[in-house]
Amino acid sequence: MDRNPRPTNLIDILGEEIIRIIAPVSTCMFLVVLLVSILNSDSSASSSESITTIATIAYDENSSDSFWDKLEGALLNSLVFVAVVTVVTFILVFLFYIRCTKFLKYYMGFSAFIVLGFMGSEVALLLIEHFSIAIDCVTFLVVLFNFSVIGVLAVFMQKMAIFVTQSYLVAIGMLIAYWFTLLPEWTTWVLLIAMALYDLAAVLLPGGPLRLLVELAISRDEEIPALVYEARPINFDESGQRNSVGQRRWRERPGGQDQNENLDSGVNSNEIPILVNVGKARLPVGMWNFLHHYSNKE
Repeated sequence: MDRNPRPTNLIDILGEEIIRIIAPVSTCMFLVVLLVSILNSDSSASSSESITTIATIAYDENSSDSFWDKLEGALLNSLVFVAVVTVVTFILVFLFYIRCTKFLKYYMGFSAFIVLGFMGSEVALLLIEHFSIAIDCVTFLVVLFNFSVIGVLAVFMQKMAIFVTQSYLVAIGMLIAYWFTLLPEWTTWVLLIAMALYDLAAVLLPGGPLRLLVELAISRDEEIPALVYEARPINFDESGQRNSVGQRRWRERPGGQDQNENLDSGVNSNEIPILVNVGKARLPVGMWNFLHHYSNKE
């Protein structure tokens, strides 16, 4: 009897999708909450640690400000931040359009190195101080440098174990999320809502930068050089054993084998992610597109 029976219906496949989405998000949230509870246990200390970034360039929140002043300032900070992110995203789309892929990969690798090296070092120093860990500066720098370099290689440069890549992406998300907790309270909450709305617009609107980026990658059959968490689809071989897909594919494999028929019949080939037709290309779908795809097949 197989320990891992292959999914034969929509509910089983949706369960795999949901778990692969919830697991990294829940892990990141748990680690951020743990860091905040450890490092910002003193409310007065956490309020004094507010940092000055592009998210607070328009308004510096003070506890003596009125309700409307805080709300207006937080909205202004969020507007500036979203505007900058939008402009930068369109610049990245343009660079990808003119095929500056190597530059984008090196830029994203440098950004990941900054997050892991500088933000990670600050958090590590706070944890060392909090727990009174004895370590010399040379060892700390060597460990930090290796941690950062391996992270960049795992995410962008080399093909490593998928668990290593996923762990580094969760760590990067955790570090960025923790530093956002150091922003003023009103700015943090309003910025969170503004970025959620921006993400929806960037993905769903016809001229959204993220939508343009994905459609361009599909048309070229290329991977997007970005910090994208990758949850490999689950395949099952003839013996019923679970296997991870080794490579993402935008287009159908040569030979004309219909992947949708394989998905419906429960028989997966060697490298078949959950796909939906987009013209002549094939796109790994999210939860909504996956449901929409199956509802339209009836």
